[in-house]
Amino acid sequence: MSFSAATLNAARESLVAAAQQKLALIAQLSEQGRKIVDLEAEVQKLADESARARQALADARSEIEALRAQLPDAATVRAYNGLTEVLTSPSAERFGLRIAA
Repeated sequence: MSFSAATLNAARESLVAAAQQKLALIAQLSEQGRKIVDLEAEVQKLADESARARQALADARSEIEALRAQLPDAATVRAYNGLTEVLTSPSAERFGLRIAA
């Protein structure tokens, strides 16, 4: 088996080109790995913000329900308006009682 200088030079150039290509691929993999880490961090940040927003929404709903329970119903409002009308009417006689405003 004999080797010529041209064959050996071609083999060396192929090995150099393959090594350069390997280095370029390793650099691309490193860059992709960095991007993946950055995206994972962003996803975790968004998940945390989402959890906080859900908790704030649940707290707001609880507060709204508590405030709703404090609102008077229609019958209470009518009774209040009726009482206000009676108490603010000028010198009205009702049920045999004279009420002054």
